[in-house]
Order: sequence, then C-alpha cells, then structure tokens
Amino acid sequence: MSSRTYSLRVCVAIGIWLSMVGCASLYQPLPKRIAATHLSCEAYPSLVDGNLATTGSLKVKGFVEKDSPAYRHSLRYGDWVEGKHKTDALIQLDTLTPVAYIEVHPVSNIYRLSVDTSTAEIAHEKADHFEPVKSHKIARSENGAVIRLNIDRSVRVLRVVIYVNRDSAHTIQEPLTHKTKVSFDDVVIREIRVYQ
Repeated sequence: MSSRTYSLRVCVAIGIWLSMVGCASLYQPLPKRIAATHLSCEAYPSLVDGNLATTGSLKVKGFVEKDSPAYRHSLRYGDWVEGKHKTDALIQLDTLTPVAYIEVHPVSNIYRLSVDTSTAEIAHEKADHFEPVKSHKIARSENGAVIRLNIDRSVRVLRVVIYVNRDSAHTIQEPLTHKTKVSFDDVVIREIRVYQ
C-alpha cells in the first residue's frame, strides 16, 4: 500500500511540475513596441514618428537605360542600371537595445526588403559595421500588407533596404541616340515600428 501511495505522490509531483513549466512558458512577456521618442531617422523622420497617418517617400537615385532595337548588334545593347536600383533608410535607436522584430507598414508594393544592423552609433552618415539579418524568406508586400522581420539581437542602428520596381509610365527617349531611360518608383511607407 505504501509503494502505491509513493508512486501516486511521484506522479502527482511530476504532473504539477510539468504544468508549472508549461504555464511559465505561456506567460512570457510579449514584445513591446519601442516608443517613437527613442527612434530617429534623419532622412525620413515621418517613418518613425509613431503616426500611421503620415507617410515617408523614399527617393531612388537611379534609372535604367535601354538601347534602341536599332543598335541590337552593339556590344552594349541591353538594359543597365545607372545609379542604384534600391533605396534605404537609417533608423537610429537612442541606446543599444535588444530588438525582437520590426514591422514595416508600406503603401507601395515591395518585392524585396532586407535589414542590416549595427551596434555603433552613426557618425557622418555612416555606421562602422553593418551585419545583415538572415531570413529564409524574401520579405515582400502587396496591397499594403505589413512586413514583419525577426531581428533577435542588440541594435543601435537599423538599415532598411528596399529594392525598387521600374516605373514604366515615366520613360524618356533621347532624340539623338534613341536610348530610353526608365526611372524607378519611389517607395511610400507609413511607419517602421521596432519591438523589443
């Protein structure tokens, strides 16, 4: 009888312990949003102002140049990019802070977005060393869908890089060379939110 009682007590103790461990993991605190007062973005301040009603338009300094089909036999025939086909925004936190993830709330369609982080403060528009955030999926958004990217590291500066689409509605043809210049769409974003 005493061995049965002992076995029952052991089973009850193990059950209580398992329920406590399971419940403890369920009650871990949820990530909280870092207040807009602790974030800054010098080039596009409305990206981190905490207000989804405002937008920031990230400008692209570049265009695609296309040769005329008449020059098809030229060695340089084809498309090539002058300048950049991407735009970026540097977001600085006021102190080195552990960041769980970021949310990007776009207006524009985004077909590829990546994030780099640095633990150093920005000095003269550059941070000392950026490390890319590895992700197994391409971060993209259509029709304003929110993009969430896990960061899981301590951060002082975030660099959000967006690869842009061609704006086929705005093309210019040069009269002498018949080359066509196709500009890129600017990227419009409501807000970038940072969570710790």
